[in-house]
Amino acid sequence: MTLTLYSHYFNPKSSRRLGRRVNLEAARNFTDSKLEDILKSMNIRYEVRDARYPRVPWEKSKIYTVEANIKKSTLLSLIERKLS
Repeated sequence: MTLTLYSHYFNPKSSRRLGRRVNLEAARNFTDSKLEDILKSMNIRYEVRDARYPRVPWEKSKIYTVEANIKKSTLLSLIERKLS
């Protein structure tokens, strides 16, 4: 199953209404390199490219196309735990 993760999901400057999907504590610890390390440690294949999050098109973001056999919410919860 292919999942799409935007780096905007982890942006501490963004509110939940504008698309942040993890708690603020985990978002403060986020960097793109940390997310890539987490995905590598979980043995998940992914691709990274530049994009813009649809709710905030004026800000640049990155998009991670992930191949995983779990639900997106479960994957975000696992990433959130590793960032906290």
